[in-house]
Amino acid sequence: MKRFYAVVFTTFAFAGFVHANGPQFAYANGPVHANDNETPASKAPNAREWQKEEDHINGHIRANKLTAMKNISSGIISVFHDSILTQDVTPVWHGEYFPAVNGGPQVHFGVRCIFNNDDNTATDNDLTVFANDITPLLGNLTVNGNNYTTVKAATTVKGNQYFEFDAENNLKVKAWLVVADGAAMPYIPVTRREYLDQAHNELVSLRKAVDDEVRSKIVVRSAAVQEAEKQQMLQRLRDNYSGAELEARTRVYLQNYIKDEDLVARTIARSTAGYNGTLALVDNLLHTSSAQMLAQPAVVSVTAENFDGFEDGKANTTTLVRLNPAYFTGSDAQAPKCLLICWRYNPADALSTGIDNQLNANFAAESFQNLLAK
Repeated sequence: MKRFYAVVFTTFAFAGFVHANGPQFAYANGPVHANDNETPASKAPNAREWQKEEDHINGHIRANKLTAMKNISSGIISVFHDSILTQDVTPVWHGEYFPAVNGGPQVHFGVRCIFNNDDNTATDNDLTVFANDITPLLGNLTVNGNNYTTVKAATTVKGNQYFEFDAENNLKVKAWLVVADGAAMPYIPVTRREYLDQAHNELVSLRKAVDDEVRSKIVVRSAAVQEAEKQQMLQRLRDNYSGAELEARTRVYLQNYIKDEDLVARTIARSTAGYNGTLALVDNLLHTSSAQMLAQPAVVSVTAENFDGFEDGKANTTTLVRLNPAYFTGSDAQAPKCLLICWRYNPADALSTGIDNQLNANFAAESFQNLLAK
């Protein structure tokens, strides 16, 4: 069987979910396998045993830290085995463990379960728990030259922070972010006011760039030169036509005649109409929204020029955030600060339906919170 934690993380990376500064679950020099004698997860009544594969230990980790991480991994599996996925599932699972890096989490590991069919044929269904890592939720959006981090917009289901989004190959992902204290998050939302201010500045810059380009391409001649050209054209018409035909041709020429200055203005107006409309919307929101509204998170997933309002409540959108650099650092605790639980599944696979139903019915963040650092 493939070594799967690196596989699932690579899959998330291909889907565009890897953050440049986030922890990287990939093997630098290949995984180191540990033959440990861990106690398997406790069994719920009438539940079948979950098969444990060898863990992957990447780099040097102090024995006490490794033991603590393995105990938490077993605790995670026990929660799933005993109270969430209690019927008709027999996944294969293992943990992967990583040493701390400068500026990164002190506790850094993951657990992955693979769900195969009863005849051991492979499916596309897996459950991955990321400890101290929210990379699969992250993306980026540039606004006015500033590269903002984005996190997939969350909803609250039964008190749990919940995410749902599409993955590659027609797969779906459901994810739950579990934190010890709901008031402390690994990221800080960017406010609507900040986004609107930055979007305004970007739109003004884009509009000016168009203005400058038009002016560089259309030469505005002096009034005398333009008038001389006009009179020359009228004289040419008089030389070649007469009567009703002259009147008609002269009328058409004068109706279509435009001064260089007016041509520049019309071209700029036509080329910047989209920017002006979006800028009017942005400025209206800035000047008419209450302070309370402007302090709310900026839920937006498109560039400033395509902005048509905040996307609260819409599917597959994102929220602008800043990662909280102090969230994972400054503590040598042996327990993680957060868990990201990702259920990736194929909706067309019959096995996924039962697992999905159990997760929806039985998942509770409180079941995992006693495993976290307080």
